[in-house]
Amino acid sequence: MLEAAYHHLPHPSDSERIRHYLPRHPFPTPTYYPQLPPPHADSVDYFFQRLSTETLFFIFYYMEGTKAQYLAAKALKKQSWRFHTKYMMWFQRHEEPKTITEDFEQGTYIYFDYEKWAQRKKEGFTFEYRYLEDRDLN
Repeated sequence: MLEAAYHHLPHPSDSERIRHYLPRHPFPTPTYYPQLPPPHADSVDYFFQRLSTETLFFIFYYMEGTKAQYLAAKALKKQSWRFHTKYMMWFQRHEEPKTITEDFEQGTYIYFDYEKWAQRKKEGFTFEYRYLEDRDLN
């Protein structure tokens, strides 16, 4: 376990606070331009929500065990992607499932194939809920 923990050490950037931008030479701008940045624009969550889906997948699969991986997973879940723990892949409904039961749903899904690094379509796929990673990431 000690060796496994060694491979997932915290990264120094995991604890850094975001530095706020202060212009050196402020210039007066007309009032019809925004005078302040959007609320929460300086938060890490806001930054991750603006990244492309492919970038989020890259962060998730290549920055394992970091806060960045956690934030990428959180952003993907907000985009309705669901992580399948058996296949270790992200799935998203392509359309409403044809069959929904207490244990599974069956239908057409889009999934991210990390080996081919592409999104693919799977028709007639059965998504068993026991393989759904359903931890709340708030």
